Amino acid sequence: MIFHCPSSEGWGPLSPAHPEHLTTCFQHGFLAPGLNVLFLVAAAVRLRKLSNIPRLPSELVVGYLLWTKLALAAVALAASAVEFITMAWLFPYVCVYTISLALQTVAAAAAVYLHYKEQLHNRIASTPLLLFWLMTVLISLARLRTALSVVYINDFSTLAVPISLLALAALTIFILECLPKPRELFKQADSSNDDAEFGKLEDSDGDYCTSDSPEERANVFSRYTYAWVISLLNKGLLKQLELEDIWKLGGQYRPDVVSAQFQSNWQKELRSRKPSLFRATVLTYWKIWVLAAMHEFLRTATALPCPVVVSKLIVFATTYGTDEGSPIEHAYFYAVVLFLLTCEQNIAYRQRWAHSQRIKTFIRTSYMTAIFQKLLTLSNDARQKYDIGSIVTHMSVDSENVATHVVNC
Repeated sequence: MIFHCPSSEGWGPLSPAHPEHLTTCFQHGFLAPGLNVLFLVAAAVRLRKLSNIPRLPSELVVGYLLWTKLALAAVALAASAVEFITMAWLFPYVCVYTISLALQTVAAAAAVYLHYKEQLHNRIASTPLLLFWLMTVLISLARLRTALSVVYINDFSTLAVPISLLALAALTIFILECLPKPRELFKQADSSNDDAEFGKLEDSDGDYCTSDSPEERANVFSRYTYAWVISLLNKGLLKQLELEDIWKLGGQYRPDVVSAQFQSNWQKELRSRKPSLFRATVLTYWKIWVLAAMHEFLRTATALPCPVVVSKLIVFATTYGTDEGSPIEHAYFYAVVLFLLTCEQNIAYRQRWAHSQRIKTFIRTSYMTAIFQKLLTLSNDARQKYDIGSIVTHMSVDSENVATHVVNC
């Protein structure tokens, strides 16, 4: 049976004999395969997108950093292959262990190729690779802890060396992938770059240039935590900020770009039988809406377990040192979990607020531009029916009210 669990502990997730550990079948049946399958899907999508992006100058992207990452990815691939062979020797039949490690080896091979393509075509750190290597480190550490501290019928300690090598290589690659690429890449005019989505500005020649903002060079973690703005905060700490210290507005925030996107969907609605302003707005900004909803869900989801963790800490404190007390490792675990939940709750709230303000600004800009364009096409008879005051009210007050209502919803 392909999904056979050879362990007597079952699928878990927690081991009945060792509650502080995850069962091996849960690690190999859910955690590792889930990560590897998601990465393979994301890598396939990413490779298809990279095929449409022009290659970056070799003198800027091909160097010791590329070959170091490829070498370490090859080491991770070799460690995964050795672990798979060792596991197949311990369990010479198809089971959840061998299937999981075979999938892990395929994912490591895909990561080697994706590293090469990302380095040659992408100006910023690869989000799929960053998340993949980070989760690989965490899962490998959990598996290493189980292999070294829990005694099973089968000697899993023989897997400690390849697991340690995989975790070390993944951690090093993760650190190297977080390093920013040369600033010269962002100074080149390239209208076909899909990754610099935060910094496309038209210059006087009609080309595109970057806004020189750290946000366009930031990786997914820096954008999620707003760490890219620290340089501006440090500058403001040393002196009073001036207009020259602020970066240019990114291309996606320019009024002409925002209104053009809305007008495209609004014109389609006007050609339909029942035009809907709400539908045109949703079709234009649904991605930001979804992101705001996701972060609001994360904020709520991380707020709910906090009282449970606090109660666990209280129970531990009241029973510590007695026969019913738990090991001290449980207290450290509860403290770390509570800290991470609180951090994620705060970050998710900031992200939701930022996305909401983006929607509000975009809708207000789109509506004001649409009303102004309609004003330019009014006939003389229509101009006599609507005075300047009512039109200005529609452009300012009504647009603001609609945008505020949408954000609050």
